[in-house]
Amino acid sequence: MKRVYTRRRAVVAVCAVLVLVLAGFSTHAAMGGWRREVAAQPGAMAQTASQQPVAIADADMKRGRVPQVNQEEAARARWTNPTGSQPDLSQYSNLSVDVNLAEQKVYVKSNGKTIYTMIASSGMNDATPRGNYVIQQRGTHFYNASEGMGADYWVRFRGSYLFHSVPTGPEAGDYIASEGEKLGQPASHGCVRLTVADAQWFYNQIPEGTPVTIA
Repeated sequence: MKRVYTRRRAVVAVCAVLVLVLAGFSTHAAMGGWRREVAAQPGAMAQTASQQPVAIADADMKRGRVPQVNQEEAARARWTNPTGSQPDLSQYSNLSVDVNLAEQKVYVKSNGKTIYTMIASSGMNDATPRGNYVIQQRGTHFYNASEGMGADYWVRFRGSYLFHSVPTGPEAGDYIASEGEKLGQPASHGCVRLTVADAQWFYNQIPEGTPVTIA
């Protein structure tokens, strides 16, 4: 009887060891499968981590706070980009240009109907001359050393009075952000400032001899 009992204990011990081994294999396989799943999706962990700044930005927006970087980008876009969808003036006839000093807007018209509106800055202290003029010569850049400013894409309408981009430094394209941010209010010495994109479009498309009315 003692031998039988001893044999049974040995069998039970062997079974217990087998159970433990099988359990270990199962756990290892499960962990391996989890690792393979994560490896197959390498961006999963990074994506979770990257959601935190987005959540913070969303919270700021809900509280009415716009991140400083976005404010700076929006301010720059306002004086660099077109005011709207720029038309192809070659497709229009009987063009004219109206400058509204009270609104600080320039209206390009065809047969008396506005086809494009541009935000502008006229002269401080009513320095922009009122009256009727015509589009004359043009150029890509000028610099006035006495004023310490220049501009790109200038189009003359009377003497030294021009349509042109927001001010630059000595070099073309060296735009002065602090001056660009004034767009939409009187800021020049008499010329009519436009966004960079609008000035380039105006320079490229407005024909010489086009009538200009400033009031």
